[in-house]
Amino acid sequence: MANAVVPGAPEETEHFARPVRSIARPWRDQLARALAELPSLDATERDVILEAGHTALLRSLHAKLSRLFLIELHALRLSGPAAGAGAAPGPGSASGSESGRAIWDAFVEQAGAEGYLDGLSDRYPNLARRIATVARLSVTATAEFAERLAADRDLLAPLLGAPAGRVRAVAFGAGDSHHGGLTVSRVDFAGGTVMYKPRPSEADVALGALLDDLFTGLPGAPAPDRRIRVPATLARDGYGWAEFIGHRYCADGAELAVFYRNLGHWLAVLRFTGGTDMHAENMIAAGPVPVIVDAETLFDAPAPFPPSGRGDAVDVAAAAIRRTVLRTGLLPVRGTGFALGGVDISGIGALPGQQPLIPHPVIADGGTATARFEVDLVAMPVAGNHPAATPVLSTYWDRVLAGFREMTAHLRRPGLDPHRLLARFEGARARRILRPTQAYVDIGRMLWHPASLHDEAAAVERARDILRRNADALPGAPTDRATIDGEIADLLVGDVPMFNFTVDAAAVRATVEDWRDADLAFEESVIQDALVGAYLNERSLPARVQEAAHAPHARDRERRRRELAARMVRRLSDGAVRGEDGTVTWISPVFSPAGWSIRVLPADLYTGQGGVALTLAEYACEVRAGRADEVPGVRETFEGALRVLISTEDRTPTPSAGAFSGAASQVWTWLALHRVLGDDWMLERAAERALLLTGGPLVDEDVEVDLLNGVAGAVVPLLDLATATGQTRWLDAAAHIGHRLGKLAVSDTGGARWPTRLNPEGIGGFAHGATGIGWALTRLALSEAGSAAERDDWNRLAARAFAFQESLYRPADGNWLDVRVGAEEDFFTSWCHGSAGIGIGMLDLHRRTGDPAHLDMARRAAGACAAEGFGWSHTLCHGDLGLWEFLTSIGSGDARDLDAEILSGLEQRGPVGGLAREAFSPSLMSGLAGVVHTLLRMHPDADLPNPLLLD
Repeated sequence: MANAVVPGAPEETEHFARPVRSIARPWRDQLARALAELPSLDATERDVILEAGHTALLRSLHAKLSRLFLIELHALRLSGPAAGAGAAPGPGSASGSESGRAIWDAFVEQAGAEGYLDGLSDRYPNLARRIATVARLSVTATAEFAERLAADRDLLAPLLGAPAGRVRAVAFGAGDSHHGGLTVSRVDFAGGTVMYKPRPSEADVALGALLDDLFTGLPGAPAPDRRIRVPATLARDGYGWAEFIGHRYCADGAELAVFYRNLGHWLAVLRFTGGTDMHAENMIAAGPVPVIVDAETLFDAPAPFPPSGRGDAVDVAAAAIRRTVLRTGLLPVRGTGFALGGVDISGIGALPGQQPLIPHPVIADGGTATARFEVDLVAMPVAGNHPAATPVLSTYWDRVLAGFREMTAHLRRPGLDPHRLLARFEGARARRILRPTQAYVDIGRMLWHPASLHDEAAAVERARDILRRNADALPGAPTDRATIDGEIADLLVGDVPMFNFTVDAAAVRATVEDWRDADLAFEESVIQDALVGAYLNERSLPARVQEAAHAPHARDRERRRRELAARMVRRLSDGAVRGEDGTVTWISPVFSPAGWSIRVLPADLYTGQGGVALTLAEYACEVRAGRADEVPGVRETFEGALRVLISTEDRTPTPSAGAFSGAASQVWTWLALHRVLGDDWMLERAAERALLLTGGPLVDEDVEVDLLNGVAGAVVPLLDLATATGQTRWLDAAAHIGHRLGKLAVSDTGGARWPTRLNPEGIGGFAHGATGIGWALTRLALSEAGSAAERDDWNRLAARAFAFQESLYRPADGNWLDVRVGAEEDFFTSWCHGSAGIGIGMLDLHRRTGDPAHLDMARRAAGACAAEGFGWSHTLCHGDLGLWEFLTSIGSGDARDLDAEILSGLEQRGPVGGLAREAFSPSLMSGLAGVVHTLLRMHPDADLPNPLLLD
């Protein structure tokens, strides 16, 4: 994730406003004296700037000092005379509450007294100096802004459309602070609003001129007021003033269509200019025009990554991704790590309703002696990049791609000289993002922690170590001591470090060569694939459109099945990225607990290397059995993919415990490979991966819970491993998970459900909800894990889970309600969230227990599935293949008719992935590997593993 920090409210509530104002008072007076020396500003204007500058300093100091104040508050509570009076009453008593407020008031009065900081010098020897440096830089930056405003006021009329007139309001702090407290700022004049940019602005001017050139002669170009642009900019010596762009939603569908075509134009232009970091805060939707308001990160030169150790194919694929339009920052990318896990900050994405809650530090019990920091989960604020209150990106994906193709063709037309177009940028200053801004924010917060203020030298050394280790994982980040110390010096005063360079002929030449070498077909597929990432997996994917096969038939069924399977496995093999060392992988939209993102395949079963490798093994097995046609290269592709699977498991962190995205998926994949190929080392490998599930953070700190991502998904693979190896340790591990599921359950009159991070109220369904968890508990109760009493408990809890699922059944609709917030429909028939998954699980339990209640649920599920019918995507997870698997298993309808639906659908319109329309996905659960797997299982003699049941 590039240069974006979690935006939103101040880090803490202004509880310590009084002492902060006392500390800042001398600096306010100093700023007032500096402003008084500017006679071209009248008294009212000086007061406006004074208050704005002082407010910015207060906000900065409060964020930096709140932790220290809390430490000192508790020191007073424990050591002062009031502590004894407040300690005796219980925490809920009236007298205890009053005493707590008295201690708070006493501390605030003490901290607001003159000379308070001097009294802290023994504990925090550099505190006063650090505060003075921050305040001095803030005063200097505000005074410099005022001088520039006074000097340039008469030049701003072209940006305003009228004479500027008097200053009415100023707001500092739009964006990060750099170079001594400098921030982008907003200025409201009587004649309108402008933005102040305390950095060189020649690149903005050059980009505006480039766009003027490009739209001259573009066939079918939008009207001048409906095409992409940057704000009109007045470049001054080392700084600039820019037109203010107001956010406006599109008026109608026609404007929305123009807006998304314009986004495609921006993708092409930014790919041409080497642009990066165009996240949501850097783009404003002005009706149908997406305006890039900060164009400082052009002519990017990605640093080469060292070998991953996962194989040459992985390195080739990763390098290919890094060169594409993904690096512009416009396309959806989900963040990783604590603060931004699952967050999409992209210019095109960052959709409301499609963002996870994010951790945000707050002061709890402020105003009392027990005040403390806690981490709350809050919603991401909505940026100004959206063209509608409820963006409809999925409806206009084709417009984005069309705009990219259109502008790219225009740039590549015969006779156009790209060097001439980009030469106008030579001499301009540009910025390189060498580290994620969030990393700087986290380190800066650490450097202002009371422990760091107590021992600054040790804190600085910690920061050096963190930055050095960050560079190990982020090629191109600085590694030399002098540069790292410069970064730390910035962080010590609250600035985000910046790295700038001057665009020269060499930079232009390198950017042109990189653009000319681009694989446009690959770039287009990346755009299609990446747009999926704007939608979280638990929310609605693009609107489903049912298109059943026309006149499906089962004539020549076996010939057609074999031909389709051979064609699909050849397509799967041809779509691979191959290394010179024989390794093989794929680039695809990948599912994780954080959502969708385009990347090299991870190790998992759902959209990862494991599911694809298993499918290739199955195809080779069926060829040997005479049930599939020989396709050259499949064996070699499998062997190369298997090598990458092993190295990926060994060298990359496993993200979860889940049966499809995590450690349990790896265990099940190796068990399935052992069943298909019979190699004993594969069983040993399954046991090795299962060690991740014997306690530890993946199990004991899991917050996903469900089958797909969470600990419930580990139960059945562990039981299968115990059966295959005869080792009871795996039963013990499964029992431990059963106990955890019992603790995490919420039970009421409706039954038992499991709140998760993404579904805090708990939901039904198989992959993510109560039915799947109940199924896992029942399987556990049917095993030899635990004691008889524990197995009875698991059975009862499973029954409560099924009761919750039944509470969602609506007889009039013949289906179970999908209670996810933001679900696109009320009822689904998919495996993941709908009746197919419920039916598959219940049918399996009926066959194991004979319980008629399970069979009743399965039959009702079959009725719902048959009523809706085929014609969705060709996927196991949420499409026709999962439906075929269930209806075939339960014997609902003629098997020939069910096969005919799949065969005819694939022949007429498939394979359809259901995610990004025609985007290529090699995956087992949501892509091409699932098609091959199903076609192989369609043969009556095939005996292949069934991932839908972890069988």
